[in-house]
Amino acid sequence: MMKPTVWGLALAATCGVSTASADIIEGYPDTLVCRIGAERIVGYLHKVNDDGSAIYLTLAQAFATVTPDGVVHRDGANDCDGKTLEELRGNS
Repeated sequence: MMKPTVWGLALAATCGVSTASADIIEGYPDTLVCRIGAERIVGYLHKVNDDGSAIYLTLAQAFATVTPDGVVHRDGANDCDGKTLEELRGNS
């Protein structure tokens, strides 16, 4: 079995074209890949609340939130912060 960090790097490499990937939970991408400074950080879907908001985590810490209207919030991630999931998927 691959170590989680190696798996994360492999996933990040395969998601390089898009910042959002497949939906295990319909309407929410399994991962968000956002640039923070000189790094690309992968956030994994952690939970979806009853109100429709979602929390994304890295393997080490909280990463981003998504509000019920589908807007990503992550300070410092200029390529993701304030954009909708649809924009990140490239559907708009």
